[in-house]
Amino acid sequence: MKSLTKPELAALLAVAFKHSELDYLMLAAIFNHGLRVSEAVALTRANIVDGHIIVQRLKGSRKTNQPLLGNEKLGLETLAVACATGERFFLRNYKLTSARVIVWRRIQQYGREAGIPAHKCHPHALKHTTGRLGYEGGMGIPELQSYLGHVNGKNTMVYLEATEEQAASAFAAAVGK
Repeated sequence: MKSLTKPELAALLAVAFKHSELDYLMLAAIFNHGLRVSEAVALTRANIVDGHIIVQRLKGSRKTNQPLLGNEKLGLETLAVACATGERFFLRNYKLTSARVIVWRRIQQYGREAGIPAHKCHPHALKHTTGRLGYEGGMGIPELQSYLGHVNGKNTMVYLEATEEQAASAFAAAVGK
């Protein structure tokens, strides 16, 4: 799985915002908290508590409690007030399985419009981007493991794998070319 660069992430979010503020908010939350699509489309007002997002992670991962960030805080808190108890924030008129497909298609569309290579236009690339950019920004592996909700540190390491572009650039720098 490939992660996005900071400019690619910014371009994807800008295109999403152009199409739908709700899509932008959903993609921002996926990135900001390293959510799986299923976790994001299942968000309800019960997940937003005192300026934090609380998510029971899927696939045997831990529950996480993280502060809401600037580009999502107002939107998620507004949805928490506006939505009825148990009502999902995103793609609420679709079954969860259908909602996952819709998110995948939208990321494909928004990614194309943003000029992002097709192999990076996958919803889970946002979670990988969370891990990769967090690591590049100075987060240690234990902090990333906790932030992503991983029980096993080996799972976290998958998110830190260098891209082919990063490996090629590092090699060129190492040999002075």
